[in-house]
Amino acid sequence: MTSISQLAEALCAEHKPAHRLMLRFGDCGLHVDTNSEVLLGHLSEYFKQCVADVLHADTRIIALNTTPPDFGLTFTDWPREGGKSGRKEAFADIPGGRVIHKVRTGMQFLLGDEVRLAVGDCVRNDNQVINFAITQYINWLMEREYVICHSAAIVHRGKGLMFSGLSGGGKSTLALHLMSRGASYTSNDRVMLKGDRMAGVPKLPRINPGTALHNPDLAGVVPAEREAELRKLSRDELWQLEEKYDVYIDRCFGPDRFAPTSPVHALFVLNWDRNSSAPTVISPANLLERPDLLGAVSKSPGPFWLPKDGSAPARKPDVDPREYHPHVSKLRAYEITGRADFALAVELVEELIENL
Repeated sequence: MTSISQLAEALCAEHKPAHRLMLRFGDCGLHVDTNSEVLLGHLSEYFKQCVADVLHADTRIIALNTTPPDFGLTFTDWPREGGKSGRKEAFADIPGGRVIHKVRTGMQFLLGDEVRLAVGDCVRNDNQVINFAITQYINWLMEREYVICHSAAIVHRGKGLMFSGLSGGGKSTLALHLMSRGASYTSNDRVMLKGDRMAGVPKLPRINPGTALHNPDLAGVVPAEREAELRKLSRDELWQLEEKYDVYIDRCFGPDRFAPTSPVHALFVLNWDRNSSAPTVISPANLLERPDLLGAVSKSPGPFWLPKDGSAPARKPDVDPREYHPHVSKLRAYEITGRADFALAVELVEELIENL
């Protein structure tokens, strides 16, 4: 069978990646090589806070904009998390690495010891190339003993704050409400944690329209014509709508509002319900004694995790909570329960952190 490096070499020979973008994610230097000037422009705009003259790359990815190839592989579906349905990703392990197939878009990603290659309609699916680049930074941090947390994070009034919860629970919405009160942005949906220190990943908040409609600082994120249609929907309809928009931090909140790393002063797990009649309350929580809450914090690395020793599983592993114990044991953790009331939660969080 053809190896992962042979597939990559053949693709690069046919579609020469002549354009380069140099990025710095934290302490990690990353080069993105591509055959598409259009894609290079998209990535430069998205990652503009991270563009740097990085001569040495800790990792390199190649993005080839072309018709998705047919390698003649048999793919296995990768199970989805959180009870989500529908096919999203499939994979095939071959000599030297893994090929991942995005079912909906046809994009394919080659992973090997020296191979990080995306191929397909990269311009149309630039968000998947963005995620691929960010995944390499996540892998780089995991090799340095960080763990992945399903969290949003900000720095507010000098305090590093993480917000965890199940998908759709409002963690990004709450973080953005606090940004409207002066907080700086660290990360959205993925936060890397080591001990009591967090590192954000350079992914912009990607929000549902209901979040934008109820925060004046997010005006303009949703196109005006679409916003008029959305304002006709009920609160429940907006909450359940699967429609995503990127929030460019500088456009919405102004310049110099990034805090990529910070000590963690508090971790909040959103365990509330928008239909609850109970009051919104923040209570101390011991994550070592609450596996339900720890489960909302922990996150599987997914099929894109390919450690250097080649020990990645052939199918999705369960997250081992013991890997998180040394880290969360160092944190002040809190549970937010009752009704999902963002305005009140902002007040309660600000009151709490004044005493930390």
